[in-house]
Amino acid sequence: MGGLEDLRLRVAEFNVENLFLLLDHYQGQDLSRLSEDQWQSLTISTTGNKPLEQVRALAKVFHEIDADIFMLCEVGGRESLENFNRHFLDDRYKVHLIEGNSDRGIDLGYLVKKSLPFKYDLISHKHRSIDFLYPHERQTQETGYTDRPSGRINSHRFSRDVLELRLFEEGAVQPALVVMLVHLKSQLDRDRIDPSGRDRRKAELEKLMKIYSEIESDLGGQTPILIAGDFNGLAQKQKPDPEFEAIYRDTSLMDVLEIAQVPLADRYTFMQIGRNSSQSRQLDYIFVSPQLQGRIVKNETFVYRYKDEWGFVAPPPRNLNEKKLLPSDHYPVVLTLEGLTASSGSEDASVDESSSTPSR
Repeated sequence: MGGLEDLRLRVAEFNVENLFLLLDHYQGQDLSRLSEDQWQSLTISTTGNKPLEQVRALAKVFHEIDADIFMLCEVGGRESLENFNRHFLDDRYKVHLIEGNSDRGIDLGYLVKKSLPFKYDLISHKHRSIDFLYPHERQTQETGYTDRPSGRINSHRFSRDVLELRLFEEGAVQPALVVMLVHLKSQLDRDRIDPSGRDRRKAELEKLMKIYSEIESDLGGQTPILIAGDFNGLAQKQKPDPEFEAIYRDTSLMDVLEIAQVPLADRYTFMQIGRNSSQSRQLDYIFVSPQLQGRIVKNETFVYRYKDEWGFVAPPPRNLNEKKLLPSDHYPVVLTLEGLTASSGSEDASVDESSSTPSR
């Protein structure tokens, strides 16, 4: 395979819903023959493994999409992703994952085909401040009172992370492509201090846009950048939720489903099931910088739909029982790029590795 100018690249963003796959007691058992009880007995974790039938169905989705790079949310740690790759994906991928800030142990991770002609740097932004405090925390700062043993809190960080993957051609100093993966604050508000998590999510989104702008500037504005993940809200161009306005106000990023002219009705990636009704919502996105916007293969850029046992597209779930039968509660977003041109690999270009964890 040649350089980027010859490369056709398929990437997919996918929230794999609690992909915990820990095999503490695995001793070579045939995983295709295990019952669910036998499967769960392989882990000693208090968090059970993802149901085996869901894992098997998930693997079929991965094989069918056959992406060069999978950008994954809700992975139960590096060991889980390595086990999934080894036992269900024929060990075709290289695992890239750094543990993030999630209090549920759900991390961001990449699966990258071993056949790709790149070297990689993996960079975590989990320690970055998002310049955000809840109202009661701001009041604490103003009054000087705190019940925290360690003193005042200055700002929160990302709920999970922004996990950045840089792809380098052999011998290049400038990355050929930068991928940024994120899982923004959910709409849960257990403490009832931030309705639907909107203020925290807005702060995370605005910091994500700032990091994007920093990277764009540091790399001279020439390197193509892709941002993907579970945004936990409506970030479509037509009528985004208020917390996402910075995408369109401050950057030239575009949603690949918008570029591919996918009808709005076909863009949903999540089904919200209520007691008496259901609602389809797009929570998952891939945004691309201007360098990539003319390289999208429109008829191969879409939201993947799960198949039934006969191989036909399955209808969306109508209730929670049907939803639990799906491989994940999210649908993957698939993007195909072609005719890419490598960015200038000038010798004086530099990569900021102040927060990086190399994985070349």
